[in-house]
Amino acid sequence: MKAEILLVGGTVDVPGVFNAPYSTVVYLEDEEHKILIDPGSFVVHKVLEDRLREKGIRVEDVSDILLTHFHLDHAFNTIFFPNATIHLHHAYSEKNYERFGEIVGKLYTMVLKSWTKIAPFDDGDVIFGKINVLYSPWHAREHVSFFIETDNVGKIFLPGDICFTRLNYYEMVKGYRSDDVAKFVLENAEKADLLVFTHDEPLVPFS
Repeated sequence: MKAEILLVGGTVDVPGVFNAPYSTVVYLEDEEHKILIDPGSFVVHKVLEDRLREKGIRVEDVSDILLTHFHLDHAFNTIFFPNATIHLHHAYSEKNYERFGEIVGKLYTMVLKSWTKIAPFDDGDVIFGKINVLYSPWHAREHVSFFIETDNVGKIFLPGDICFTRLNYYEMVKGYRSDDVAKFVLENAEKADLLVFTHDEPLVPFS
């Protein structure tokens, strides 16, 4: 399995107007699958389309989408991939998304209705023989992290939004945080060749 970061996540911030985060999008490919992890929000739909076109990939070609969790800055763009099976932790189904608001709730419902194939996973599952699911519910009840074995960049640890920037990681490494989240992140980072943050540039873990 080969991995590539299609775009690095971040935030569009207009002080006093809005704050719009968008997630890092990871592309994985093996002989049978074309996979996206966290395809992101509407903020980056054009960039995502351009990056896929550069690789010669149509939206119909994407076979699978994996989500660290079901928040719109990570999952909204799933609506554009009609043939993809959506993989996410089964706890996503326990939420009442209508309670998120009259507009936001409808957006979540729209995204859910666009999914024609859903493959719920659980802690400890291994997807396609290479993607290890690590349940990490400190950000959302369905939140997971991924530990991925690749042929081109070694072992990738993607902690998701429990450690979404380099600054979060630095705080853990320096001991400013020693809670369960920090222990979980540092334990897995030690085994990885690359840390991929959901809202920041990737980083080689500190040894």
